[in-house]
Amino acid sequence: MLRSALHAGKDVCTRLLQPGISGSSSINLQQTRSTVIVERMYPVLLAKKGHAPRLKNRNRVLRFVERVHNKKLPPITCILTDYVEGVGVEGDVVEVKRGVFRSHLQPAGLAVYASPESLQHFKEKMKDEAVDEGPKLTAFAKMTMKQLEGMFLRVPMSGDNPWILDKSHVRIAFRRSGVMLSEDCLTLPGEPITEPQNIEVSIKVNQLWEVKVKGRVYHVYKDPTKNEFHELPPLWKPTIRTKRQQRLD
Repeated sequence: MLRSALHAGKDVCTRLLQPGISGSSSINLQQTRSTVIVERMYPVLLAKKGHAPRLKNRNRVLRFVERVHNKKLPPITCILTDYVEGVGVEGDVVEVKRGVFRSHLQPAGLAVYASPESLQHFKEKMKDEAVDEGPKLTAFAKMTMKQLEGMFLRVPMSGDNPWILDKSHVRIAFRRSGVMLSEDCLTLPGEPITEPQNIEVSIKVNQLWEVKVKGRVYHVYKDPTKNEFHELPPLWKPTIRTKRQQRLD
């Protein structure tokens, strides 16, 4: 009877360990590799010279201190090999999440580990490119230019008095939209503008790179009943952010 019970138990265990059997779930026997730090509640007393310390039952009582495998790992310091939106430009040393670096930046060749050899290599490379090509566009300047390209400027002008559009009018229109700039970096269309119409102005970023901004000049009267309704595009072009860009942020 005992032998038959042992055989039955062995058969059940064998069937459970076999994956893919309908009606039974397989058991994962993969070892979990983790580290847990503990300390003794009661320290062991010192022993005589040449003798091993004697452990009592209370010396075997341990207290949990830390679970190492659950500890959050720090971000990875890497060097960008190309422009990455929201992160930086080529040659920048940045810190990103480990998953972002290993899943997106490194496989795509957009970043490498910031080892001493890589740092020295990119330092010499950027120095040579600075001599050959001059100043380079920074990540902030690129993001600013991209945002300005999607902007539609609104320039309200008086409908009761004659006027000629100048840089001060455009600068004030930018300021009302939340963009602060000087008149030196503005370039208006060549022909004078005295009537409502669509316009395109140029802005120089860092006095080196130019970006075009479209807009509309329209009349605003002192008498609100004279104002016309203008169906204009949104002030800022809506951007659809991908999951990858959200993880990079």
